[in-house]
Amino acid sequence: MLCVMVFVLLFSVFSVANANSFYTEQYAKVNAPHNTGMSMEDLDKTTAMLLDYLNDKRDDLNLEVEKWGETEQVFDDREISHMVDVKNLYATAAKVMYISFAISAAILVYLFIKDGKARFFIGAVKGYKVAIAVAAILIVIFGSAFTFGFNTFWTMFHELVFTNDLWLLDPRVSTMINMYPLPFWLAMCTDMMVRFAVIFFCLYPVLNTMKKHFTR
Repeated sequence: MLCVMVFVLLFSVFSVANANSFYTEQYAKVNAPHNTGMSMEDLDKTTAMLLDYLNDKRDDLNLEVEKWGETEQVFDDREISHMVDVKNLYATAAKVMYISFAISAAILVYLFIKDGKARFFIGAVKGYKVAIAVAAILIVIFGSAFTFGFNTFWTMFHELVFTNDLWLLDPRVSTMINMYPLPFWLAMCTDMMVRFAVIFFCLYPVLNTMKKHFTR
C-alpha cells in the first residue's frame, strides 16, 4: 500500500505537470505575457515544446518566438542546459512511478490469490490505514511548507535534486524564470498535493466497501 501511495503521488504530479490548460491559466495569473514580452500564443507553443521534450517526443528546445518585438530563440543556453537536468529528473520520477505500480500490482495479485477475497480485503484495508497515516503526515508537512515558507522549500528542493547551479536564473534576462515565477510553482505544487489527497483518500472507502462485501 505504500507503493500504491508512491504511485498515486507521482501520478498526481504528472497529471498536473502535463495539463496544458493549467499552464495557460497560470500564465494569465502571473502576467507572463507582460513579463516575457511574448504573446499568449507563443507561450502556449513554448509549453507544448517543453512537454514534448520532457516526454521524449522531441530532442531539442529550438523554437523562435517574438519577444519585445524581436524574433529570437525562446530559451538561452543556460536555460536549455537546466532543462537537460529537469528531463533527467522527470525520467527518473516516471521510472519510480511505473516500478511502484508494478510492485504494488504484483504483491496485490499474489496476496489475492494466496489469501482469498475476504482475507485479502481485510489485509488491504489494514495496510491502507498505515499508508493513509503516512500520507496525512506528508500532506501536513508539505502543506505547512507551501503555506508558510514555499520559497525556502523550493530552494531546498533544487539544492537536493540538482548537482549544479543552472537552476539559478536571473529574472532580468531569463525568459524561463519570468514564464515560471515562484507563484506558478506554488500553484502547481498545491494542485499536485490536492489531487494526490483526493485520489488517495477516496480509495479507502472503496476498499472498505469491498471488505464488508466479502466478509459479510
